Amino acid sequence: MTFEPSKLALLREDIARRARKRGLDGTAAFFYFRQQTQNRTLLWYRLREAARSGFVRAVCDRLYLRSSRHSGLEILTSSIGGGLIMPHWGRIVLNAESIGSDLYVFHNVTIGDDYVSGKPTIGSDVFLGTGSTVIGKITVGDHAMVAAGSVVVHDVPACTVVAGNPAKIVRKIGPGRITEIIGY
Repeated sequence: MTFEPSKLALLREDIARRARKRGLDGTAAFFYFRQQTQNRTLLWYRLREAARSGFVRAVCDRLYLRSSRHSGLEILTSSIGGGLIMPHWGRIVLNAESIGSDLYVFHNVTIGDDYVSGKPTIGSDVFLGTGSTVIGKITVGDHAMVAAGSVVVHDVPACTVVAGNPAKIVRKIGPGRITEIIGY
């Protein structure tokens, strides 16, 4: 097989999570997923990461780079869990040590290296609001929510909402609260 099945499963999780809200599955879910520019970029990223053949990987890489320039989505992280949702396209940079499953990220978000300490680690079921920045060798815990426009430069504990510049804890939330709020 040309693609690694475990990595293709991550793409299936992305598609399923995005299509679940519309009640779609199978081919209809794939075509719905593919309609959005940022999802096409994610599709080529996932296929590039799953490719076993050097030629197939090179083709997927080329298509990813082309799509990335068009969508503004730049994925530099090699370990991203399934279920990634980006409801709007626009400049999004994902450059972390690792990103857990079920990340919900809006446009104009930057996750990146501060060139001194390193890259952040993002947990599972995390929400990143429009224009938020997560930078440096920090950890954003599971079930955390980063408010729009926030600049995160310190660790974010699990099950918390942070806001501001620099981001500070605003309140605690339950593990399933993000899913309730966004409906995915």
